[in-house]
Amino acid sequence: MTPPHTPRQNSHTTVTTCPPLPSPSPPPMEQKSWKADLEPTITRMLMGPPAYHEYMMAYTTIFNMATLDGNPSSQERQADLYAHAENFFDKYTKQIGSAAPNDIEDVIPYYDLEWDRFSNGAQFVNRLFTYVNRNYVRRTRGQDSIRNLLFQSWKENVFKPLTARLKATNNLDTDHFEHILNLLASDILPSERFKEMRLGVALTAE
Repeated sequence: MTPPHTPRQNSHTTVTTCPPLPSPSPPPMEQKSWKADLEPTITRMLMGPPAYHEYMMAYTTIFNMATLDGNPSSQERQADLYAHAENFFDKYTKQIGSAAPNDIEDVIPYYDLEWDRFSNGAQFVNRLFTYVNRNYVRRTRGQDSIRNLLFQSWKENVFKPLTARLKATNNLDTDHFEHILNLLASDILPSERFKEMRLGVALTAE
């Protein structure tokens, strides 16, 4: 995906280095941008399809933070973005896991509903990090994309904590259950296999 054109800073921006490059933003601004500009948008994306303008604003923010006009420190900034994302996905999925109902009969419908919402949202979030995926995640982390973080967080904070309750459900196909676990552990989980991850499918198996 070709990054959208990002305009130069306005002429009234304070410049502390010689032209033509503007001064890079200090690290506190990056933390502020994540909390103010990205975290709320990513949260909404994980709950439903985003508006186009909201998606493009978040995409541009991440691209600008990652590239910073080709500054040599861009790898460090991409590492910071990755760390912010990892921490956020961990907290977000823990909330889903902790909100699961105690009633065994309600666990699987809850799980499947949340999985559908989360996996669809993960597609949008992953595209936001196109530049970071290509230039940092694959080269430095040895992973395919930021989606690996999303699904790893889901496995650790939603799937595993609910394992005992899920296995206690009557007529649950244990083979399909293990199949889901293996898919979550894989490095690449294609979107066409998302429906296989729904536990309701296992309930209908004999």
